[in-house]
Amino acid sequence: MVSFVILAVVALPIIYAVYTYRCFARNLAAAKASNIPYVVVPIFFFQTFWLIGHRAIIPYLRKLPASWTSPWVNLISPEWPWEQLYSTYDKLGTDTFLTVAPGGNMFWTADPSVISQVTTRRNDFPKPIGMYRSLDLFGKNVVSTEGQVWRHHRKITSPPFTEKNNHMVWTESLHQAQAMVQSWVGASGEKARTISKVADDTMRLSLHVISRAGFGVRLVWPDGNKQAITSKETKVPGNGATSEGMGGGHTMAYTDALGSLLHNILWVMLVPRSLLKNLPFKRTKVAYESFIEWGKYMNEMYQAKKAEIVAGTEHEGLDLMGALVKGAGITGETLNASSLEKGGEPPKQALTDEEILGNAFVFILAGHETAANAIHFSLLFLALNLSSQRHLQKDLDSILHGKPINEWDYERDVPKLFGSMAGAVLNETLRLVPPVISIPKHTLKGQAQPITIDGKKCIVPGGVLMNLSAVSVHRNPKYWPTGPPSDPTDPIHPTSNTDNDLEEFKPERWLLADQSNGNSQAPPIDLASSTRTHETDDLGINTAADTAPSLFHPPKCAYIPFSEGYRACIGRRFAQVEVLAVLAVIFSQYSVELAVDEWASDEAVDGMGEGERKEVWGKAKQRARGLMREGMGTIITLQMRQGVVPLRFAKRGEERFAFGR
Repeated sequence: MVSFVILAVVALPIIYAVYTYRCFARNLAAAKASNIPYVVVPIFFFQTFWLIGHRAIIPYLRKLPASWTSPWVNLISPEWPWEQLYSTYDKLGTDTFLTVAPGGNMFWTADPSVISQVTTRRNDFPKPIGMYRSLDLFGKNVVSTEGQVWRHHRKITSPPFTEKNNHMVWTESLHQAQAMVQSWVGASGEKARTISKVADDTMRLSLHVISRAGFGVRLVWPDGNKQAITSKETKVPGNGATSEGMGGGHTMAYTDALGSLLHNILWVMLVPRSLLKNLPFKRTKVAYESFIEWGKYMNEMYQAKKAEIVAGTEHEGLDLMGALVKGAGITGETLNASSLEKGGEPPKQALTDEEILGNAFVFILAGHETAANAIHFSLLFLALNLSSQRHLQKDLDSILHGKPINEWDYERDVPKLFGSMAGAVLNETLRLVPPVISIPKHTLKGQAQPITIDGKKCIVPGGVLMNLSAVSVHRNPKYWPTGPPSDPTDPIHPTSNTDNDLEEFKPERWLLADQSNGNSQAPPIDLASSTRTHETDDLGINTAADTAPSLFHPPKCAYIPFSEGYRACIGRRFAQVEVLAVLAVIFSQYSVELAVDEWASDEAVDGMGEGERKEVWGKAKQRARGLMREGMGTIITLQMRQGVVPLRFAKRGEERFAFGR
């Protein structure tokens, strides 16, 4: 028996080594046959042990001689595209390559022509839905499905996303933006103060917008703005719950339930429910409670919508839940209790209850994280780039003419905002910090696919995970207008684009020659054409450009913050309208500055000369830039996961750091 154990202990590592070598040899042969440049790496980083332990191991690998580890040491972190940006492609001399490891091959590209081929050939390069199973918390949905199942979900979910319904998004975004600003500066608007959790507030704002515009739930800020909370459709589900308080049967408030679920979503995704429920740790208990509570809230919205259909009292507007219910084939007749009492069976739904809730969850999740991140990073970038902020304010003055917010008009003002410095700020923010680092695709096992790379016929091997690197193609100097770096001695990134300004926030790069003089108000845009869709297959695919016609148009697929092709973001215009509305509310009245409380009090700053103010602002700038590089990470979307950058909001004309005038 002892000898058998010894033999097993000796044999198992040998068997594993032989198996690993054979896998590597097979993968290497496929890479060589592909005609695609490749780099051999020791780790396929989607292996579970590496996902858990890479942060502890990689620093030690970096201490080894570069001759041993170059270039693969920079390609084994799961977030290497964000860490390296465009520099790896530049060093390798190619915009498309494979990484070859025993665990599998991976395809990486920052080439717009390659990205275009992949996104238009959706059957050849489908979405790897296994990576999206974590989004099936409440049921299958339009994000986590592929093929005919996806087409079925898409047909049902796309009808509400029309230009007509974006009016409600605009109106609610203005309302919520005013409430957010009031919470920052007080009811009088005169109280300039430091706001530490700007990211949390933008998340709250976007949750409020999607809840109201998409689900008929009007939420209020904790400290007021309650005057409009009177109509039936503004009630939060849950037997009298409010956005901050619990209704009957709930242990968490509506906003707290979702916020806590998103904060602890990795636990909910990775740990089986039965185990999560019984783990003794506080965080896992909160994670499970928030999962249950948010499920209850969504189910209550679902049941309320069905009751509206029976009563014939559905409300106008975006109504995502209504679209899901109706698209599932649920009507007043199918829900009529008297017909079921006679023994009749309800017809089969086009979407199951779980799928309806799954889509509702994804709409709320994606619908508020994407816009919230764009608003947050726009504020950070503008606080760091004061001249661009002044340019934005000048444009807003030209477009809005100082009118009170209740006189702003969607048809008149949104097209001008989209084609002005406001649209340029939005585009540049999403260029630098897109919602996701890479867009995943794959080839099916045993189904290699031809592709053209730099004019050469190549083959993508079967069973390869493909990564369309948004953060890299957005910085590929072959496809973007560039200038010299602002300060070559202090680059934004140590190795990426150090000889140009593509790592810098310069919304002016989006302005055409006749707009770059500080007044970039654009001619009106045809809103209908800006949201045109394919009508032939009822999928509601938006084929319009991501940018206004009056702004710079990158080559196709050089700019992919909302993905591209059939799987492009269904709520793109929703997010754009929301962000533009919020930027207009804030910067038409206020300026945003980096807070310097860590280094000087308000009184001390008031007594400083310009040189001293520049010095203290420079310290805040370095800290902010450091966090925007090193504090970022992805769970579902790319966000600042470590640290916060405090900001200060002041009435225009009362800025303390007006260096960009």
